[in-house]
Order: sequence, then structure tokens, then C-alpha cells
Amino acid sequence: MKGMNSKQRVNITLNHREPDKVPLDLGGNQSSIHLKAYKNLLAYLEIDDKSIKFADFVQQIADPCEAVLERFNIDIRYIRPQGGMIRVEDMEPQYEGKYVGVYDQFGVFWGNDAEKNIDDILYYDPVIYPFAEFSTVQEIENYNWPDGKDKSPFKGLREIAKKLYETTNYALSGHPSGCVYEYCTFLFSFTKTLRYLKTKPELIIAAMKNLLNYWIDYNVTFLDEVGEYLDVVCINGDLAEQAGPIMNLKIYENMIKPIERQLSTKVHELTDAKINYHCCGSIPLFIPHFAEIGYDVVNPVQISAYDMEPCSLKKRFGNLITFWGGLCNTQKTLPFGNSESIREEVRRNLACFKPGGGFIASNIHNITAEVPPQNIVSMFDAANEFRDYQNNGKID
Repeated sequence: MKGMNSKQRVNITLNHREPDKVPLDLGGNQSSIHLKAYKNLLAYLEIDDKSIKFADFVQQIADPCEAVLERFNIDIRYIRPQGGMIRVEDMEPQYEGKYVGVYDQFGVFWGNDAEKNIDDILYYDPVIYPFAEFSTVQEIENYNWPDGKDKSPFKGLREIAKKLYETTNYALSGHPSGCVYEYCTFLFSFTKTLRYLKTKPELIIAAMKNLLNYWIDYNVTFLDEVGEYLDVVCINGDLAEQAGPIMNLKIYENMIKPIERQLSTKVHELTDAKINYHCCGSIPLFIPHFAEIGYDVVNPVQISAYDMEPCSLKKRFGNLITFWGGLCNTQKTLPFGNSESIREEVRRNLACFKPGGGFIASNIHNITAEVPPQNIVSMFDAANEFRDYQNNGKID
């Protein structure tokens, strides 16, 4: 199929048919670029971004400017509220004991070492957990949960989405508008959440149900503003690490899956957009569950994790779900390779993922601060070289 625009290309791909070219992405909350790497890239490309904005403050990732997106032939544009989970007015780092950082609207403090120079901080982690000392369901129910019906984060967003929808041919994606299980790890701490899944499951279930209520209200509000313009809605939910799931699959099936399914079902009721679910790590054991829940897409396709070889993933699950990411090993090849090794890996990964549609190519999670700009250019130039469906870049 020739002569497609970006929107057509993305939507044909999401429906598991072959477009003219593999769609390319850069700029999402899990497919963007660290601020430091972005500034280096701008200098390398001799592009002037006069108003650099954060796509996400705690990850310190940039919202790439139009000139960069056009340089790499990116097919997706993002519709995100100002600030995301960290309100713009709260982005000035503050000091809490040994940490410097910011509070999000759930009361989680995202911090780093207070002794560091602010300019040297690469990202902020959850370090103060509002539920750390909670021991009863009632404490969770009585917590001052944020209001998902608050329209203030979306002021002016409808006009932005409408203009892009009517004046461009790009596919439009929302920012992350859901995070149920994973957010428990920010509220309780990662280790305590895993422990409570076994020892105090009622606490995790109570937190997830309140998070579900919030995110349902949030999506009703958000999608009432822009849902008619979106092709993709994003939901987060890390459940795995490099070697596999972080919990027993039965715990996931019995406790987490039913609650996350309710959010997916509601989102599908509110919009025709596809759901792009974010889960790092080794996820083959989860993919059939994701498809059953109603997730249409999974990112970032961490090919360096266990059992995540691209051709194998495509063969086993290509008919179940769309893969979004998987372009070049972010942990090894992209930061430490050269143009030849990057080009060869991109060629091979595209050859594995592209047959039959169902693949949107992007960097695997966010491009980290140390990645040389020439390597970023090599990755996207190779993606453009091999993305055409008449050029299959056959595997040797």
C-alpha cells in the first residue's frame, strides 16, 4: 500500500495489516529521550529548540520538538496535559531530609540525593512512600485521594488535539492515563508491595480499587476532552523484570488482572482508541493475559530481557498483540555500539517484527543520558532505511 499518511499507517498497523512502512515513534513517556541526551542531539543536528519542555519531570525526559520529529519521520504526536503526574507548579525541587525532589498528587515524594547538584541529577525515584506505615484497609480508604474529575490539568488540551487532528495527518496518542498495580509500589514501596501481596493482600487490593476509581474518573474526564481525536491511549503497569514476572502468575491472575481489566474495559467504552500497555522486562507469560484483558499494544518490548528474542516474540504472539518499541537494545547496542552495529541490529529487529503489521518501531524505553547523538541518528536513519514493506531486510 503506497501513499499513506502517518495516521493511516499507524491505524492499519494497529489492526494487524501491513502498511506501506513501519510506523516510527519518539516522544512518549516510555519512548522519549533524556534531557541531557536531547540537548546533545539538538547540538549535533544543529536544531534550535527554543522552549524545551518535559514529557515527564521525574524521568527527566524531553518532549521532542517538531524539527527533531520531522528529521526522523516520526508518525505519532502526543496529547498530554501540562506536567503529567507532577503539576507544573510543583516542579521546583524541594528538600526533604536527605532527599531533594518533588511530590506528586498522590503524595509520593520522587527524590534523589540532596547533596547532589540539581543539574547533575539524572532522574527522580520514589523515596518517601505515603502508605509505608499503613496497616489497615481503613487507613487506605481514609486517605486524601486526588480527584480524577478535576478538569484543570486539561485546560486548553481539547483545542490542541483538535488542531492537530484537523491540520495534520499524524496519529495521536494520549499520555499515560492509568497505573493500577504499579502505583502501589510507589505508595507502599516496591518490596513492601510484593510482600503484602502474600501477607496482607487486603491492603494491596484496597489500594488498587481506589486507584481504579481514580483512573476511571480521570479517563472519563480526559477522554471527554480529547477521546474523539486519539488513536492510542496509554496505561502503565510494570509487572516484570529482566528474568521474568515479579510475582507468581496466580497472584497476578487472581488479584491484579481482574482490577486492571475493569480499567481496560472502561477505556474501551469511552473511546475507539487502542490501548498501549507499558510493561518492562520479560513478559511472554503475561502477553496472553494482556490480550484477554483488552490491551491492544504492549511496549517497550525489552529485547534484552529473558525470552524476548524478536523473531520468537513475533511468531508466538504477533497475532495477539501489537509490539511497540523493540528497535535497538537500549542497554548495550544503542549507548555503546557504533553505526554499523546499530544499523545491523535495527535491520534484523525490523525483519523479525514487521511481517503482517502489528509493529510500531521506537527506542526501547527512553533514550538515556549517556547515549551519543550520532548513535541516536544511526538508529533512526536505519529504521527509515529498512521500514519500507518492500524492503524486508531479510535475516541472513
